[in-house]
Amino acid sequence: MRVLFTAVPIHGHLLPLIPLAEAVTAAGDEAAFAVPEALGALVGRVPVLPAGPGIEELLAENDRRTGGADMADGVEPVAELFAGTLVDLSFDAALRRGREFGAEVVVADEYDPIGPMVAATLGLPLIRHAVGLPVSPPPLGPAMEARLAPRYAARGLPRPARLALVDLWPPVLQAPHWTPPADRLPIRPRLYTGAGPVPPPPPPPGPGPRVVVTLGTVLLDAGPLDALVDAVAALDTVDVLATVPDGLPRPLTDPRANVWFVGFVPMAQLLGAGVSVVLAAGGAGTVLAALTRGIPLVLWPKGAEKPQNAERVAAAGAGIVIDDPARAAEAVAKVLSDPSYRAGAERVAEQIRRAPDADAVWAALSARVRAR
Repeated sequence: MRVLFTAVPIHGHLLPLIPLAEAVTAAGDEAAFAVPEALGALVGRVPVLPAGPGIEELLAENDRRTGGADMADGVEPVAELFAGTLVDLSFDAALRRGREFGAEVVVADEYDPIGPMVAATLGLPLIRHAVGLPVSPPPLGPAMEARLAPRYAARGLPRPARLALVDLWPPVLQAPHWTPPADRLPIRPRLYTGAGPVPPPPPPPGPGPRVVVTLGTVLLDAGPLDALVDAVAALDTVDVLATVPDGLPRPLTDPRANVWFVGFVPMAQLLGAGVSVVLAAGGAGTVLAALTRGIPLVLWPKGAEKPQNAERVAAAGAGIVIDDPARAAEAVAKVLSDPSYRAGAERVAEQIRRAPDADAVWAALSARVRAR
C-alpha cells in the first residue's frame, strides 16, 4: 500500500506525522511526504516528494494578500494562509507528486487542505491526523471553509469522507463533555529525536532548576522571546535555555551566566535532563512534548489554537496561563514551589503512556483501508 502524507509546511504540523509514516514503512508498505523540499531534512528515512514553496514564501504571499495582518491577532490571516495561499501555491504540485507516487491512501494533518483535495481528485481514502485539539479556535473552521468552498467548486471536486481520525491528545486534555468521534484512533505522541547529523547538545543544567523558553519554530520578531527570557532570568536561582528559530536574526550569545540561547534542537534533546518548567506559547507540539515527560508549563498563548491549548493545560492542573511576559517570573516561581503542577503534568503523562504506539495504529488503519 502506498501512503501519501501531507501537512501544513511548518515543523509543528509535520513532525507529529513522522511516527505513523515510519510505522507504514516498518509494516512493509510505502510512505512518502509531499511537502516543500526544505523540510526533507526533518523527515529522515521516509522519502520526500518536493511539493510547493516553503513557509517563508507562503508567509510573504499571505502578507501581501492580507495587508500584513498579524496572525496572532485573529483567525482571518491564519485561514487565508491555510485554506487560500497554501492551496493556490501548493496543490497542483502535490497532486502531481501523488499521481507520480501512485498513492493509494492520503494521510493529512487536520489543518492541511492539500491532502483532502488530492484524495478527492484521485478518489482515495483520507485519514486525518490531529496536530492539536479539534480545529480551533472555533471561528477558524468556518473561516477556512469560506475559502475552501470556491476552490473545490472551481475544480468540480466532491468533499472526501474521512476514514479515520488519528488523535494525539489524551482525554484529560480534551474539552469538557468531550465525546470521542466514532472513527477516532488514539496514538501515543513521540518526542522528535531529529534526523541526520545530531546537533550539539544543550549546555548541561546548573545547580538550580532549568526553565526552557520556546515560542515555536515560526517567529518573526525576537522581542517576545527576549521579554520572556529577561523576566525569568531575573530569578537568579534558575537557569534559562531559550530556543531561537531558524531565520530569526537573534544572536545565540548572551552575557548572563544563567542564560543560554540555542538554535533548533529536537525536543527529545531539549527536554532531556534537568528541565523543571517549560515556558512557551502553547503550540500543540511543545505542550504534548512537555507533558509526555511530565514537565509542567507556563503558557503565554498568542494566536491560532494556542489559547485553547493553554486553557486545557490549566484545567488539567499541569500549568499556568499568563497574559503578559512580565508575569512569567512569578508564574515560573509558583510552578517550581507548588508540587501540584508537577503532579498534574504526571497525570497527563500517564494517560499519554497508555495510548497505542504508531505501529499498532497503522495496523488498525490498514485493516480499515483494506475493508473499505
